[in-house]
Amino acid sequence: MKHIIYFLLAVFFLSACYKDKGNYDYHTINDITATTPKDSFRIGQFDTLRIYPAIAGADTNRLSFEWRVYPVSDPSDPLDPGRIDVISRGRNFNQAITLRPTANYYNLDFVVKDTVTGVSYFKHLYVQVTTAFQTGWMLLEQKQGNADISFISPDYIAYYGVYSAVNPGNPLPASVRNLVSINTLSLIGTLNMVYFDGGGYTLDNTSLQVLADYTRLFYEPPAVVQPYNMIKPSFYSYGPYALCGGKVYALNGLFASKLFGTAFTQPDNQGYTVAPFAAGGSSFGAIFFDQAHHRFLYDGGGTSTSLKTFPQNTTMAYDLNKVQKKMLTMKAGLGLDFLPTNWYAVFKNEANDSCFLYTLNANGNFTTTPVAAGMQPILNSPDVFRSPDYLFSNTIRQMYYAADNRLYVYDMAANQSRIVYQFPAREQITALRLMNGVITLATWNGQPGGGTVYYLPVAATGDISGNAYTQKVTGFEKIIAVTYKVG
Repeated sequence: MKHIIYFLLAVFFLSACYKDKGNYDYHTINDITATTPKDSFRIGQFDTLRIYPAIAGADTNRLSFEWRVYPVSDPSDPLDPGRIDVISRGRNFNQAITLRPTANYYNLDFVVKDTVTGVSYFKHLYVQVTTAFQTGWMLLEQKQGNADISFISPDYIAYYGVYSAVNPGNPLPASVRNLVSINTLSLIGTLNMVYFDGGGYTLDNTSLQVLADYTRLFYEPPAVVQPYNMIKPSFYSYGPYALCGGKVYALNGLFASKLFGTAFTQPDNQGYTVAPFAAGGSSFGAIFFDQAHHRFLYDGGGTSTSLKTFPQNTTMAYDLNKVQKKMLTMKAGLGLDFLPTNWYAVFKNEANDSCFLYTLNANGNFTTTPVAAGMQPILNSPDVFRSPDYLFSNTIRQMYYAADNRLYVYDMAANQSRIVYQFPAREQITALRLMNGVITLATWNGQPGGGTVYYLPVAATGDISGNAYTQKVTGFEKIIAVTYKVG
């Protein structure tokens, strides 16, 4: 036994004395740092971006470089998650940016690699790519036999016939009815869309070129392809909701999908046909109006894909389940943009021209803060049923509407309207929007090129400040919709 122990000890000591004579090369760590004057950049598409990083380290002569940008996605493929592209291998970045403009920033990584040690160092930067059509007003125009889209930049420069210029083989039909630009606050980001009878298109954020047919936004095309609107009612509501063919559609999976699923199921055996509007708040996912059965419905939120009826309640200002009228509009009123206190709905009697104002509190309940908050007939308001649109202040209880060449403000408390601006008799108001205290309004005088856009600032009293417009852009055809491009 002792012989075995002596043998093992000898082996141990011989092993301990063995020297590893392998051929190993050891290199000093070359700690690299790269700094730039700033970490985020905003650049116009096709303009040249110049970045000259300052690089420090023990040895800066043995480095290689890459500039990687991501996510670079295919805008025509809603499921494309985006790829990483190497767009330069120079020490300095000095080249034109051809990336597609978006509302979001691209990630731009400056990667410095030590060619001796193989260690890479990263500097993370951000780039937003813009375009002449990035932000501004899109105008939907009717022409002889077809339609077009023009554009006004924030500095009031007009770009005429943008759509037809970039889509010569794909003209818009004369049946166009709506133009939508929406930040969906979801994986699909910002969408620009034009709707017409029987279909629609999604448009590129850079050029307004057609990207895809409207039905590509869905896993399966809607049973009836008649798009009217897409709405994200509030920050706290779900959605966005696509309102198509009288049905409600939402993204197939909350914050996890780029495509809309099947239509919401009916709340009962009566079916439903919703008006193209939605309200939203903290109490309900969204509130819709079933025009076929003259009742309000709501989405329960979460993963629900079924509309629900409101419980019977006789103590509120009106019966949510019985509004025997036609909805003309439903929009946010008083309150913050992301959480309005009130939503206003304008209804018209189907038998005559009388109109009514209904108030909903989408943050309400059925007792202390009734969701059916108020209802009144709209009195002393000439031609209110004829307005091309209705605008609501978020600070005072007032509504703007138009008829012929006259712009009115309706005082809800006094229940009467007054003219706040009047154009020459031949100029008919065809579209209007209110944003940031300014009414953007379109008129048409019946002549080719007779479309004009005015910018009317609103005073605290509801009147037009100074009874004058601040800007005027001319030379358009008949404008039937104006929308602010958000992306």
